[in-house]
Amino acid sequence: MPESEGEACTAHDFAALLDSLPGMVYRCRADRAWTLDYVSAGALELTGFRPDELLASERRAYAELIVPMDRRAVEAAVESAVAAGQSFTLEYRIRDRAGRTKQVWERGRLIRGEGKSAVLEGFITDISPLRRAEHDVRERLKELELLYEVSSIAGDESTLDEALWQIADRIPRGYSYPPEVAARIQLGNRLYTSPRFASDPCSQSAPINVEGRAVGVVEVCRIVDSDVPRERYFLREEQEMLHVVAGRVGALAERARIVDALRASERHARDLYERLPIATVVWQQRGDSFVLVDHNRAAFTLSDGRVPGWIGRSLDQLLPDRPDLAEALRTCAGSEAPSRREIELAGIGGLPSIYVVSLGFVPPDLVLAHVLDVTRERHLERRFQEAQKMEVLGRMAAGVAHDFNNLLTVILSYTGMLEQSVAASRASGSEVADLEEIRKASERAAALTQQLLSFSRRDVVAPEIMDISAKTRELRGMLVRLLGEDRLLTCSLAGAPCPVRMGPGQLDQILVNLVINARDATRAGGRVVIATARLEAGDDDGVHIDLPPGPRVVLTVRDDGSGMDEVTRARIFEPFFTTKPPGLGTGMGLSIVYGIVRQAGGAIVVDSHLGAGTTFRIYFPREEEVAPRRPSVAPAPQLRPPGGETVLLVEDSEQVRRLVLRVLAAAGYHVLTAADAAEALLLCDRNGGAIDLLVTDLVMPWTTGASLAHRVSSRCPGVRVLFMSGSPERAMQAAAELDATASFLAKPFTGEALVGLVRRILDGEPAAS
Repeated sequence: MPESEGEACTAHDFAALLDSLPGMVYRCRADRAWTLDYVSAGALELTGFRPDELLASERRAYAELIVPMDRRAVEAAVESAVAAGQSFTLEYRIRDRAGRTKQVWERGRLIRGEGKSAVLEGFITDISPLRRAEHDVRERLKELELLYEVSSIAGDESTLDEALWQIADRIPRGYSYPPEVAARIQLGNRLYTSPRFASDPCSQSAPINVEGRAVGVVEVCRIVDSDVPRERYFLREEQEMLHVVAGRVGALAERARIVDALRASERHARDLYERLPIATVVWQQRGDSFVLVDHNRAAFTLSDGRVPGWIGRSLDQLLPDRPDLAEALRTCAGSEAPSRREIELAGIGGLPSIYVVSLGFVPPDLVLAHVLDVTRERHLERRFQEAQKMEVLGRMAAGVAHDFNNLLTVILSYTGMLEQSVAASRASGSEVADLEEIRKASERAAALTQQLLSFSRRDVVAPEIMDISAKTRELRGMLVRLLGEDRLLTCSLAGAPCPVRMGPGQLDQILVNLVINARDATRAGGRVVIATARLEAGDDDGVHIDLPPGPRVVLTVRDDGSGMDEVTRARIFEPFFTTKPPGLGTGMGLSIVYGIVRQAGGAIVVDSHLGAGTTFRIYFPREEEVAPRRPSVAPAPQLRPPGGETVLLVEDSEQVRRLVLRVLAAAGYHVLTAADAAEALLLCDRNGGAIDLLVTDLVMPWTTGASLAHRVSSRCPGVRVLFMSGSPERAMQAAAELDATASFLAKPFTGEALVGLVRRILDGEPAAS
């Protein structure tokens, strides 16, 4: 490339560099107008004029832009530097094309020539932002000095009153003449003043705002005997500073209010924490262990007052055999997620207790544990589950007993007929013996169904009030004989009466069954204890029972025998469940006890452990007084010959229906039979309502015997009703619902019993059998 092109490129690049500078590069003549021969593109931004408008004073000479007040000093400084042949540095003000005043900085030098032919070159840039920043910094430093002192006071651990007194004393130091200035702070109805304060017309003030509301004022004024003239006092910047100080005072008042509110909130939160009905303890993580650091009152109560002694001890020390709990706390702290678990621990007195523990993490290193004792609830849930299971078993047993009673009714009745026929024909003794065995087996089966009904609480009894202590005292001799001579029976009976309402003979069954079980569970030399006690409303003997609140009576039977494991204990009330060898037990004894207790409105609790014996506690609602027994006198049957009455028989079991038809027809009655309610009502209509007696089963297809009896009574006025049922309880309930006279006959029954009862009913003597 030719040298001339390289020089041209260099000149071009140099000009571009000059144009990019943040200011104006110039070359001018050293005359009064500083006539410009060259100016860079930065002139437009600096002056508002294009370079061509400034060159050779085409439009405006640069000297005309200098503020007149500064021009003479600039001229003198330039002339002096030119005369001395030195460079010069100047600061002065110009007004640009738009009339804006700018503070500029100029650096120039003489490059050639003398006198009027001298040429100057240099650089001019706008330093207005810099000078404004410096001014702002100076003012800010002055303000910050005072604000620093105010802030240091606000940061002290002092009360609001102490801080405001100090701030009022230090505010004058922010002024250039502090001995001549005094300050006052008014906050609400309180005043805080610096020395020598007295109201003066020459003053400044700023409001104190808290949450956008004026709550006071900060005021400064000239002291009365000040020598400083009034026109010098309180510049605009000082007024701004006073507003800032007032803002800091407002912030200090707000902080004091917030601190007071936080302290009140903390006291309230602590009070809530202490009054929480759920036991709460606080664990602090220290390395891999957790240390107990706090607790509330409920935790004190739950621990029986022992938790204060646990403060500062780790979980590993308190529960060394439960590493799972420490792991649960670590998991909660690591994941910062709440968790919940149910645990079983040895409670007060060594008895196992069940707790629900809810864990929650509180940064940075705390874990809150809410501990809820659910021992009672879990025991009640287990009892409820057991009660549900026993209810299902009871329904099943009642259903079996119902069907079985139908079969036994047929067997016993036909057996009776055969016995009469055999006796009339004078058959051999072996035939009579065979029929006798059939009758005995049927009666044993009937007794078994009666036990099933007792278990299912569907047996009917006429309850009476009795003193179980007195009754136990009467039965003691029999119970001693049941135990045998090689076992000891001890009775610890309450001195005061223990009245309960239950059926006659039911307490006998309870005690006999429990004593027999105790005998079988103990060895020779064993001991059985029977105790009675009264419990007042609110008394708690440590056992949770699901009975309504109120006074109770408790019957306890305890032995020191082999005891039971948990699996066996959970099934002891099930019908036919027994741990005895085959042939030595039916498994119905404790089932009967359970049914009797529940029928009497009581509850039974069993406590048993292998090798530690068994304790049965039976709780009954306590009655007010013991009523005298009323001797029951059964009227002697008065059999009269049948008069040909019409009997409507409704029975869905064909076998039972044929049997009853045969028995009543043989007794001389006109019997209409129906398999269901629809057929029975049709017979009523066909017979014109001339029905003397309705004999119906309670359990019917599509309806009930009681509903059928209502409908038959409406069609046949004056009809009498006889319910047949394997569940006498249902029969009595149905009879009570009817306006007509009603009786019942419990299955299984014999033909003789049926005929006799029908005759008494038709003769106007309602009875139950």
